[in-house]
Amino acid sequence: MNLNRYERTGLLISFTIITLVALMFPMLLDAAETQQEYNFKIATQDGWEFTHRQREGNWHAEVGNKVGPIEVMYRYADLGRKTENRIKFTGEFFNVSGAWGDLTVEGRMEYRHFDITESYWRWRFIAEYEKHIWGPAHIWAKWQPRVSFRDRGNVFDARDQLGIKFKIDRMRITPFIERYSIEDYVQRRTVTGIHWEYKL
Repeated sequence: MNLNRYERTGLLISFTIITLVALMFPMLLDAAETQQEYNFKIATQDGWEFTHRQREGNWHAEVGNKVGPIEVMYRYADLGRKTENRIKFTGEFFNVSGAWGDLTVEGRMEYRHFDITESYWRWRFIAEYEKHIWGPAHIWAKWQPRVSFRDRGNVFDARDQLGIKFKIDRMRITPFIERYSIEDYVQRRTVTGIHWEYKL
């Protein structure tokens, strides 16, 4: 296999990132709980999105589109012992691209209504980074600190993900690992899984 200098560099970077993730993986599994998650998304040319998530013991489905600059999504979730109806409002603060990669920063306000437990509002900050490393492979990371406004006071948690996104025509496949943390960024759960996306 004859590779030019840029392809060799890309291959080396890909190997380095995969090695770092593999080395980090056992440390992430030290969390009190581990789960697997599978996400499926279909997006249409006119902006509609349909998603389904399957996680151990629960699932959810979503549908939504943009209303002006705000993405509005509705979610129904079966969480085992309870159900949730959620409305989400997501707005983009900025999106920049360059030789160093692509960065998107968003804010989201969502109302979570449960059938048997307290319902509440939650604010989520979302920073998503992507950088091409070689061929169809891109390094992908998402940082998501969140604050829930509950009767007993504000509650902090975060879902931070790292993965490799493979772009193949209209399809995106992203195996990822997630560090779920609570107050003071104490790790509570590790999630591994896949994001699968297709644009019609």
